[in-house]
Amino acid sequence: MSDVVPACGGTEPISVIKGRRWQYVYQPSSGRHGYLDVDNDLITWHRSFHPAFAPQFEGQSEPSMEVRMQEWREQDEVSLYW
Repeated sequence: MSDVVPACGGTEPISVIKGRRWQYVYQPSSGRHGYLDVDNDLITWHRSFHPAFAPQFEGQSEPSMEVRMQEWREQDEVSLYW
C-alpha cells in the first residue's frame, strides 16, 4: 500500500460519508482506483463501490481482467442458444 496516493494528482480531499472518513485513491503501479477507509486503513478496489451509493461492495475486490473476459465469453456463448 506504500504506492497508493490520493487521486486527482494528489489533491483528492478526505470526505465524511455516513459518519466515516473516505478518500478516493490511486495506485500508480497497477493503475487502479479505490476508496480508502481512513479510520480503518482498508481500501476497497471494486469499481462499483461508493460509500454512499453502493456500500454493498465494501471490502470486495473485482476479479482480474482475464477472469472478467472469460466470464463474458462464457456468458456470450450461452446466450447464443435460446
